[in-house]
Amino acid sequence: MDPEELELQNDYRYRNYAAVIEKALRNFESSSEWADLISSLGKLNKALQSNLRYSLLPKRLIIGKRLAQCLHPALPSGVHLKALETYEVIFKIIGTKWLAKDLFIYSGLFPLLAHAAMAVKPVLLKLYERYYLPLQRALVPCLQAFITGLLPGLEEGLEVYDTDALLLKLSLLVGQQVFYGALWGSMLVSPLVRLPASVFIVTHFDRMVSLRQQTHMIGYDHGLMVKSVCLSLQDSNVLVQRNMLEVLLYFFPFAELLDPVDPTITISVNDLVTMVSAASLALLRRDMSLNRRFYAWLLTDIKGEMVAPHSTLSTTLEEHTTFYFNTYSRDCLVQALINILNQKDVEADPENVIGYLRPFRLIVTLLDKPEIPVVMSSVLLEVVRAFRRYCREMVGEDTIAGAGLSGNQLASKIKENKNASEIIKTVNMLVSSMNSEYLWEYMTRRFCTSLKPELHVDIQSQFLPEMLSTMLQTLHSHMDTVSLEDFTQSLRACFKVLSKIQMP
Repeated sequence: MDPEELELQNDYRYRNYAAVIEKALRNFESSSEWADLISSLGKLNKALQSNLRYSLLPKRLIIGKRLAQCLHPALPSGVHLKALETYEVIFKIIGTKWLAKDLFIYSGLFPLLAHAAMAVKPVLLKLYERYYLPLQRALVPCLQAFITGLLPGLEEGLEVYDTDALLLKLSLLVGQQVFYGALWGSMLVSPLVRLPASVFIVTHFDRMVSLRQQTHMIGYDHGLMVKSVCLSLQDSNVLVQRNMLEVLLYFFPFAELLDPVDPTITISVNDLVTMVSAASLALLRRDMSLNRRFYAWLLTDIKGEMVAPHSTLSTTLEEHTTFYFNTYSRDCLVQALINILNQKDVEADPENVIGYLRPFRLIVTLLDKPEIPVVMSSVLLEVVRAFRRYCREMVGEDTIAGAGLSGNQLASKIKENKNASEIIKTVNMLVSSMNSEYLWEYMTRRFCTSLKPELHVDIQSQFLPEMLSTMLQTLHSHMDTVSLEDFTQSLRACFKVLSKIQMP
């Protein structure tokens, strides 16, 4: 109990005041219909105003609870309006001092705007403006909840009340960086407000002003912002995804982030890769508006404008985007694809095969963009490893280890598994979308590098003679340096290739 309240307990007039309020609160216990609630609220209003000399209300926890119950979505707007009337009576009595201290008691107001009737919304928002905004930084303890409660009002437009202006005023009163930090937090924990929140962010980013002058919109916690962006990029609402890609496009241009001398925003490469991973998965929706924004971010072609530095080095748009991609975003995309293939931060669930198909489907989608296939040489080996690992996970590592299956038996076991078969079909689709000559050149190059090839795909006879010739020549040139074990393994690989060659 507050020391001031303890002191007031010795005042008989305060005790009488508390008794009057307690009697009024008992009426709620016998209320069975919404009309009874309106009557009970009216009696509570009279009780509260029966003694205006005390700014510290007795029984305020119970009062807050009853008022929150009167704002239930199932109740009619008449009850909501009467409850708001009671809130205003209370706020007039307690003033800013006790409202700031007891914010948690009156937080039952915050969810109302999302389901309030048209007649209720302007009353609620005026209540906020009149009593909550004057608290300024004292609002910080409940700022995220307050913003979460306000954001649904943006979806209504300006017909009833300008919620956008109220949010802007709030941001200035509490500090813009603090405000946007709470806004990102709201997006993280409440999917229902992601759309209005993302609209607010995109709307208030000024493209005519330097990004360096708008870094407050990132908030005070970059990690929180990155999590919010990534979750929003995977939201089921395509409009949320679209707005988040706009955020990436405007807030996180690769050239400015990766500037070694003076980056506009200090963000780790790991966080940037995480956002690239989340953004790339949005391509699986096959929505042109999402694709356009993602590739604009990756290739810096913002609505047809070339904005990368050193654009004078490129004479055409194609040259420019290739230069920009290879210089800035290529490495991030490669690492993002590797993370996705390795199921980073994703809990393995063999029953949910969709999660295992997404990486391969994503790469198939990326192959449609002429600038993107240059990354395949950096991720193809990871694709093969992931394919092998996924299939083994579908069958179960314990099953494989316990049965002691040979290679052919294991392959047969994998094909019998329904989920593994789906993975095989998807990988076949990926392989068929790639140039066959490139595939065999890549495999030959891997052999020349490691001298320990493992052939994981069906071999097409027209490429094998050339591949075998290259393998033997490379092996012959390294005979003096290769160990006996490596030499033996290499010869076995050559015999495998030879056994598959079909003579014309």
